Amino acid sequence: MPLANHTRSMLLLLLTMTVWGSTFMVTKELITLWPPFTLAFVRVAVGTLVLLPFALSRKTPGVRLPWGAIWSMGLIGVALYYLVFNMAMVHVSASQGALVQASIPAMTALVAVLWLRERASSLRWLGIALSVGGVLIVFSGSGSDGAQSSLFGNSLMFASVVCWGLYTALAKRVAGFDALVITTAVTGAGALLLSPLAGYEIVTAKLAGEGLPPLPLIGWVELLYLGVVASGMAYLLYNASLRHLDASEVGVYTNLIPIVGVLTGVVVLGEPLSTRAIIGGLVVMLGVWITSRSERPVAVTA
Repeated sequence: MPLANHTRSMLLLLLTMTVWGSTFMVTKELITLWPPFTLAFVRVAVGTLVLLPFALSRKTPGVRLPWGAIWSMGLIGVALYYLVFNMAMVHVSASQGALVQASIPAMTALVAVLWLRERASSLRWLGIALSVGGVLIVFSGSGSDGAQSSLFGNSLMFASVVCWGLYTALAKRVAGFDALVITTAVTGAGALLLSPLAGYEIVTAKLAGEGLPPLPLIGWVELLYLGVVASGMAYLLYNASLRHLDASEVGVYTNLIPIVGVLTGVVVLGEPLSTRAIIGGLVVMLGVWITSRSERPVAVTA
C-alpha cells in the first residue's frame, strides 16, 4: 500500500521534527540545573547507547569504517556543536536560539559552495544572503531584550550553525557507508571527546564542595528525553521515514524545527519575542526556502 506507507512516513517525519524542535526548550530548562559540558556528554552518550544495538545489527563484517572522517565529524558535529549549543542556551532564550539555527540549511549550502566547490546559482546565493541577513537582524536585537538575548549567546548559537554546516560537508565523504552505523560511530566519538570536559566540570564542582546539583524528577525525564528520544529514537524514526519520501519532501519538513523551537519557547516557557526577532526569523526562513528551491540536500543527522 504505497499511499499508506507514504502517509506513515510523513507522520514519522513530522514527529521527528517536533522532537528535534522541542530540544531548545528542554535544553533551556536543563541548563539551569546542570553545567553545559556535562549535559552535552550525558545526552550524546545516552543517544549512542540507544543507537548502538541497531548499528551493530547492520554493520557488514569485513567493512572498514573511515575512522579519520568519523573522528573529524565527532569533533566538529558532535563535541564542538553541543558545547557551543549548550553554552549558547545559557545566554539566549529557546526561541532566540531556534531563530538563529533556522539558518542551518543556508549555512550548509554556503559551506558546500566554498569548501566542496559545488556550483551555486544566483538563486542559491540570494537565499544564502537573505538567511545571513535575517540572522543579523536577530543579532541586532541583542542587548535590548535582556541577558537572554545577549550578543555573546547569539554568536555561540551561530557558531553551532557553522559547526553543523562543516559536519554536513564532512558527511558527504562517508555517504557510501550505512548512515546508521556512521552516525552511531560519530556520536560515540563525540561522547569520548566530551568526557574530559564533563569530568573537569564534575571534579571542579566537587572541589568547590558542591558537586553536581541533584536533578528533580522532571529533570531526569528531560535528560532521558534528550538522550533516548531526541538523540537516539528520533534518528531511527528519521531513517525509517526516508524509505518512502524523496529529498524535496524531507527538506520542507526540516523547516519545522525552528518553528517548533520558537513555539515551545514562547508557549511553554513564556519567553518574550521581539518584533525584530520575528522579522529576522521570517527573513531567515525566506532565505532557506529560496536556497532549498535550488537544491534540497538531505544531511546525515547526529
